[in-house]
Amino acid sequence: MKKNTYMKKKLTLLFLTLTIFCFSEEKQSCRQTCNYQNRSSSIRPLTYSKPIYPKKYFTELNYLLMNFFEDGIEYAEIVNDGSKKFRNEQKFNPGLRITFGFSLSKTSLAEKYLDLTWTYIKMKRGSDTNVRGTIYNLFLPPNFLNSIRASASLSGDFNTLDFNISKPYHVSKYYISKPSIGIRGALINQKYKIAYDIANTITTLRAKNDYLGVGLKAGYSADFIITSNYSFYAKTNFALLYGRIDLSQKSPGEVSAFTRYTIKEKTYRVQPNSEIAFGLSFDRSFKNTINKLSIKVGYEFLHFWDQIQLKRFMDEDPTAVKTVSRNNLKFNGLVFSLSFDI
Repeated sequence: MKKNTYMKKKLTLLFLTLTIFCFSEEKQSCRQTCNYQNRSSSIRPLTYSKPIYPKKYFTELNYLLMNFFEDGIEYAEIVNDGSKKFRNEQKFNPGLRITFGFSLSKTSLAEKYLDLTWTYIKMKRGSDTNVRGTIYNLFLPPNFLNSIRASASLSGDFNTLDFNISKPYHVSKYYISKPSIGIRGALINQKYKIAYDIANTITTLRAKNDYLGVGLKAGYSADFIITSNYSFYAKTNFALLYGRIDLSQKSPGEVSAFTRYTIKEKTYRVQPNSEIAFGLSFDRSFKNTINKLSIKVGYEFLHFWDQIQLKRFMDEDPTAVKTVSRNNLKFNGLVFSLSFDI
């Protein structure tokens, strides 16, 4: 009996909480239309803390500071007193995101929007063993001697292009829900260079990993209203892309005059990717050409599965190769946004 009473109290409390957040105390029957009609008649705050007026066009500019990680590109193992250590350096890289959209509806009661978003991130990083000792060369054929020092550099360009159709729902006074569906295209070009110092001779490996894909995308975003000017936003996107990976990997050395350690490969597959972002937004409404100005600061995560397709040699035979494991491309970092509703 005590358990049943406790459960009833919890359910009653949950129901009251949902009731508070899901129902408005206002007397107006149509929030959007009434607010839109009355916005020029008074300068006092509107009934809803964050009104969304019908807008014809909107644009958003984002500056990104992204730290990127990629699995499977470990190039050396340092042997020191029986232990193996790998030194890996990371740093933030700049990026840019531009969004332009417009309304597909003539009335505010059936808001639907189409937008185009382009995202670009510059990829650049370097690493050095920084010590001299016995180093295992992870990307050279087994017939090579161990090196005394190694370094690597990776550079590339990350591009995505998204077409989205979205529709906001004003669920309650403090919560705006906006699901979306669309198409995503991705172009990711990477160049990888590794230098091994073997007996005071530099041995260099060069590789290119280019990805091109397109597919369906689904997303969801939400605004949690705090005050008339501040809100907390969150969004997530998931896409399945069918694409091609072009790999070109040139390793030094040869088995014979006609057989070398050079790999060229094209791979076709369906690969997933995801995106999660959250942050704080400052919004200011106007009565002139610009309906609303928003300034946002947030944090974002991007994850592209099975990107890098570099090969490791398992034997002196050039065909005895294995694709690197855990080969995912991941970004995370700060996002600064400025958007206008017109």
